[in-house]
Amino acid sequence: MTSLFSVGSEDWWRLRRLKLSGVSDLLVNPNGFKVIETSEPLESKPLLQFIKERYLELGIIDKNWQLPPLKGRFFAVYHPESPYPGAVALLVEKDLPAKKIYSKELKKIQGWRKRLAEITLLATHPKLKAKNAIFIVFKNIYRYSLRKGITDLVVCINPKHTDFYEKILLFERKGARKPHSFIPGLPVILEHLDLKKAKEKYLKIYSSFPEELNLYHFFEG
Repeated sequence: MTSLFSVGSEDWWRLRRLKLSGVSDLLVNPNGFKVIETSEPLESKPLLQFIKERYLELGIIDKNWQLPPLKGRFFAVYHPESPYPGAVALLVEKDLPAKKIYSKELKKIQGWRKRLAEITLLATHPKLKAKNAIFIVFKNIYRYSLRKGITDLVVCINPKHTDFYEKILLFERKGARKPHSFIPGLPVILEHLDLKKAKEKYLKIYSSFPEELNLYHFFEG
């Protein structure tokens, strides 16, 4: 390895984190996973139920909590060994839920000739080998967004996940900690990825990474 990977550097941290996650097999050979994209209510219903069950298991909602009526496109990744998704997320292109708490921050991102979309209702299965399916979900959201002319992605995340979003997926923090817009008691921060600059950022960071851990090749290949 080059000096970029000296102990304690950010690249060393990224490389170590990716190695510990066991994501290398998935990045090199993701063909065993099935990706589903849908905005149909009937197809979305089991995905919404999965999300609610996971949130209950994590203790971030109670049994009386109701999913908000969000309109968007679901991205779900299935492992061949399980009938349950490995990871699920909803991409909202209109009426972003983050506007309820981050209206000023979103206006700054919006700018001129921008199209924002928000990733929300993200859930992963804890017991599958496919936990890293979140990378496939993000890859499909990333590519879909580029095809559809979306210029910016935002997401409201639990602060404990900031290292993953900021150091691995290269989002930038745009909002201070606030209560979630529709999950009572859950603190979040606003993260942003400028899709017009994302390719260059991934190339700059990951160009020196080994092939099996190279997210630039995974997202852009």
